[in-house]
Amino acid sequence: METFDPVKYSLEENTFFLTHLGESPVVAMEGTLPQGVAPVVVREVLGAIYELAELKRHRGTDWVGIEPVLTAIRTYLHEWEKWREQSTQGAPRFPSMYAWDGKGRPHRGGIGSDSGQVTTHIDNKGIRHQFAISLHDQGAGFVPAWLKPEEPLPDECVLDLEKGFIQCPVDGWATNFNPASHSSQNVARARMAKHCRGSKDERVREFGLKVFG
Repeated sequence: METFDPVKYSLEENTFFLTHLGESPVVAMEGTLPQGVAPVVVREVLGAIYELAELKRHRGTDWVGIEPVLTAIRTYLHEWEKWREQSTQGAPRFPSMYAWDGKGRPHRGGIGSDSGQVTTHIDNKGIRHQFAISLHDQGAGFVPAWLKPEEPLPDECVLDLEKGFIQCPVDGWATNFNPASHSSQNVARARMAKHCRGSKDERVREFGLKVFG
């Protein structure tokens, strides 16, 4: 097992892991397993974790350890319960399967959303985090000196009411309008929205979703 993904397992199985992670499957499976907990899953997950812990103890083989796995489980159970509660208030059952525009409207299958199944959760700043974790410490790895953190997307287009133009702040595409006509400005915004949605640049499309929905 290279990665642990709590989403692959039932709520009952994840709860069982919280209590028995680090035990051998033989010990954990003494007696009757709780309803919703499959023996094959217990053997797979607890067996893999137990083996990694034993290899660390006897041979010093590095791995992430039990605590990060427990944290991943707790995070998933917490998010699942939060989603359930929010769904009773009208929110989508699984928010990470939607992209959210600048007005807070959900778009199922939008750019950056989970596809097919839940893989991430979204924090209070709108940043997505993977539920799955690698069981082996990959280290920092090589990071090119020229690689810079991605700038956050702007909140709005560049608008010059005196000169009469609107510009995409991501790729610089611009279109003109009559400053004296509000309807002309609306038409220009519609052209900008069409440009963003049809762009081959993913960041431009993300910006379009954020601003225009």
